[in-house]
Amino acid sequence: MIGTTQAQAQVPPSVAPEGQDAARGGGGPPLPPSATVWRMDPAKDRAPIVPRRFVRDRVGVFAGTRLKYTVTAADTLLKDALGRPTGSIFSFSYVARPRAGFDRPVIFIFNGGPGSSSLWLHMGVLGPRKIAFRDVSPSQVPPYRLVDNPDSALAVADLVFVDPIGTGFSRYWGGGKPSDFYGREEDAKATVDFIQDWLRVNHRWNSPKFLIGESYGTTRAALVANRLFGGVFGGTLRGIAINGVIMIGGNGGLATPQGNDAYLTTFTTMAATAWYHGRVNAAGRSFDQFIADAGRFAHDGLLPGLDSWATLGAPERSALAQRAAGFVGLHPDYLLSKGLKIEVPEFQKALLADRHEVIGMYDGRYTLPAMGGAHDPVGDDPAMGQYAPAFIGGFETYIRDDLGIDVDDEYVVIDWINVNFPFSQRGGEDDTAGAALAATMRRNPDMWLMSIQGWFDMFGAVGSAAYGIAQRELPSDRVEQKTYWSGHMAYVGDAGLKMAADLKDFIRRASLGRPHSVAAAAKSEGDRP
Repeated sequence: MIGTTQAQAQVPPSVAPEGQDAARGGGGPPLPPSATVWRMDPAKDRAPIVPRRFVRDRVGVFAGTRLKYTVTAADTLLKDALGRPTGSIFSFSYVARPRAGFDRPVIFIFNGGPGSSSLWLHMGVLGPRKIAFRDVSPSQVPPYRLVDNPDSALAVADLVFVDPIGTGFSRYWGGGKPSDFYGREEDAKATVDFIQDWLRVNHRWNSPKFLIGESYGTTRAALVANRLFGGVFGGTLRGIAINGVIMIGGNGGLATPQGNDAYLTTFTTMAATAWYHGRVNAAGRSFDQFIADAGRFAHDGLLPGLDSWATLGAPERSALAQRAAGFVGLHPDYLLSKGLKIEVPEFQKALLADRHEVIGMYDGRYTLPAMGGAHDPVGDDPAMGQYAPAFIGGFETYIRDDLGIDVDDEYVVIDWINVNFPFSQRGGEDDTAGAALAATMRRNPDMWLMSIQGWFDMFGAVGSAAYGIAQRELPSDRVEQKTYWSGHMAYVGDAGLKMAADLKDFIRRASLGRPHSVAAAAKSEGDRP
């Protein structure tokens, strides 16, 4: 999320709850009152769910090796301090068989929202089957095609896809109520309880453990990694250490830009998008060279110029606007009219205005006509509006027809009204998550962090993640930053093949613990008198 302010972490700013300040990057009308007809009455009791469990054995070929695995789609009960049920989390587990050993890594995976199910990562890059998707110009109408995914992370680790309460088939019920789950701390606690229960039931305490979170899921991962270990402030010492955290399309609350730094974090994403649409003069530079130049200008030209804008004369302002225009593809006069402070929604509308098109917030490569939209920040987004039908239709076909999961209920993909809105009112601060992740890396010298971003993601800009990692001074030898030719879902298109390979390589290496531990131990022995 751009800037990772509270409103952005929960819901698109243009549909923030009444009374909540719109976050930077917002725009558009408020949510129409008629939409609230879908909101559940939190005072009403929910019927208990009899725990469901579906087990299927499958065979696939991953990284060139034939692998037998078991799919378990099941409910995990959540309980209060007195042992009374408060709800259930439905998850999809993929476990290799026969068991390759207790030390086979296991990855816990969730998307964002926070009211989003995990189907995006499930069907996009990690699961054993995925959606056949034509990037940038997808077909939105059926039939949707499912294909085997030979690049699945199942090649190197067992996978657990987690749907938070209110998403997928996960629900609060019994003694549970929305306030038990719809807040950062509450959501993190439920996720921690689920993971601890899964490890206990599956006898996986000694397995290398990883968290993968996308979008708001990066914030969830930051909080969960910290609370899995526990301590005085957590109430109990759980002692569950994580080998690695992987953030996709978000910065985990690490970035807290001050003043004009917020414009620094989005500049290279705007430059990349302008490059893609042919709105800049590359002057013989490769994309990497162009982006490097854009980053240098943002730090050494744009930011100092914004900080001293009031004292600059007209010639200096004009010169800065000319230089900025060469990177973001907008007219210098337009940039001057904005004081060089370009908000993302403005950029979305302005870059291709002469073509009467707008670009996507979730992926700036995608476009739709500027006219005729209903101003829905997701449904009308040029990217999200185009790739959602294939992912959702394909996933429903997979779980109900292929896996035979017979659940007489809606699989909730994303719920803004019942989950995101109450969540945002109890959200807490981004800085809490960022501080938690930094503290976890401090206390666990063997934990690694991987940051994955898409160059054309306006919602979780590349610069925001990089800014946060530098701002927190995270150990560079345990942080890897990867950027792909894609958007918020950085695995869409051909980028997914490269990302899948990088993920598996990261899992393999981080599963070994501290890479220099043997050498360090030998040196310690040698230093003894």
